[in-house]
Amino acid sequence: MKPMHAAAALTFALAATASAQETPLAAQLPAGALLTLETRNAGPALGRLTDLIGGALRDTGMGEDGPAQLLGGFEGILTDSLGREGVAGVFTVQGKGGTFTPALLAVARTGDLSGEVFRSMIPQKKGARVGAYPFVRSGNLFAGQANGLVYVSSDKALLMSYLGRLSGKAAPTLAASAPYAAARGAAGNTELGLYANFSATAKVLRSQFAQFMLPRLLSPVVDALDTLGQVAGGLTTTDAGLSTVSAQVVNTAGKDRPLARILTDTTDFAVQDIIPADAEAVQATACAPESNAYAGRWLTRLDLLEPFGFLTDSQLASHLERAGQYLGSECAQVTLAGGTRAGLDQSDPLASLAASVTYQSVRDRAAAEAHLPEYVQSVNEAIAGLRGTLKGTLGDLMKGGMGGMDMEDMDMGSMDMGSMDMGGMGAAMMAGQESLDQIDALLGNLKMVYAFRGDYLITAFSEQALQAALDEGAAPLAQDPAFQAAALDMTASGGWSYQPDLPELSGEDLLGSLPADTAEMDMDETLGPVMDAVAGLINRYDGMTSQRTVAGNVIIGKANVKYRW
Repeated sequence: MKPMHAAAALTFALAATASAQETPLAAQLPAGALLTLETRNAGPALGRLTDLIGGALRDTGMGEDGPAQLLGGFEGILTDSLGREGVAGVFTVQGKGGTFTPALLAVARTGDLSGEVFRSMIPQKKGARVGAYPFVRSGNLFAGQANGLVYVSSDKALLMSYLGRLSGKAAPTLAASAPYAAARGAAGNTELGLYANFSATAKVLRSQFAQFMLPRLLSPVVDALDTLGQVAGGLTTTDAGLSTVSAQVVNTAGKDRPLARILTDTTDFAVQDIIPADAEAVQATACAPESNAYAGRWLTRLDLLEPFGFLTDSQLASHLERAGQYLGSECAQVTLAGGTRAGLDQSDPLASLAASVTYQSVRDRAAAEAHLPEYVQSVNEAIAGLRGTLKGTLGDLMKGGMGGMDMEDMDMGSMDMGSMDMGGMGAAMMAGQESLDQIDALLGNLKMVYAFRGDYLITAFSEQALQAALDEGAAPLAQDPAFQAAALDMTASGGWSYQPDLPELSGEDLLGSLPADTAEMDMDETLGPVMDAVAGLINRYDGMTSQRTVAGNVIIGKANVKYRW
């Protein structure tokens, strides 16, 4: 090689190496990623997480010589690699016969510690090279390490394509692709990030289904997936907790136009004026009037597959469509006071329903009052019919399994060794009967109820929850100082959520949430410290607020979570 050519080659290699160190790793991935998971300057997040888990492990009695010490070692390696920067992407590669299969490509920056660890994991044998980047086959993967990077892929051609870009080859990159740039640009940088291209996934599915003609039942699913567009987001930890951000770029050119309108709908919220201030969780969304009819169409499709006839008996799809004619654009799902603890009660699966209600604004009160009695009666009658259907179906299955014998006819004591299988079947049948009785009791207590309060319809499956929501003597959420301090924007909003600092839980509370057969095993001494540690982790959570805004076809979601690391 001539001296001039050697100097030029050296200069190019140094430039390529410098570029690899400075340019975000995701930027040089091949275009067309279906999904990426990304980390960038994530050392603080990894440190807080491992310190938190390590402290919990020590609280359970697993001291410095146990898993806590092992976790500390992993923290150093992760901080020195993914803590710097890392990205893993899922791509589609073309296989035989024009089919597409998913393939993984992952790369991370390394320091001295992590570089040495990864070097020991990559087989030291002759392989291939693209520019300054060598790689070898390791099992079903292809891996290599060079210039401060470690990289691995499940597909050789995909890895070579990426290494070619790192070496300066001109080719379409992920950063330069409009879908990624739009979504990631709107979301901004985060310590831990995610990107998903639903439109690209839908395109791949269509090409696959074209091999054997796309079933009409699946076509609307693919159309909806395509309309979801692209989503990017992630989280960043802070001393006070963490913040999240997401950006969804809705594909307005997708075939599912109603879904695009529903996703980008906004409204002015006033439901906070009647929600009780002591509510433990509120999830409010702008629900376009056509959303009920849209849900009804999906239920009609599912009705073909639903085995128990509930959707047909309740005529739920038809009722939802009629309800859309008088319901407004505010919807809120609320967990009232006591709902969190009630959800831990395994002895009563319906306990949490006594603290769960739904609010919906009403545009036409007269039409609502005319329709709702029929709607509720239809649902409740269908629930009652479902009890009978389940009893008959499961009862027939049990009788078939027992060969037509009643439980009283089975003399367990007289069975010989050749009948042990029948004895085991009998125990299984008795367990099945117990489960059936529990389901029957649950459905027997399930009853839809409703009432109006001002311009809002309140529905519940518990009279207790409904009456709590109707209590006009309770202070409203809008006047709660903590809620006001959150400064959520209620004007032209796509939605919001609010959860205050919840009542603290104890290890005993969590033990009580375990199945009854666990309690009978007398494992309190073993599980007690574990549950105490888990309760400690939960109690560090001090509340959350989130806001969703819409600008054209871009939906921005931001949330702040209070957590004591």
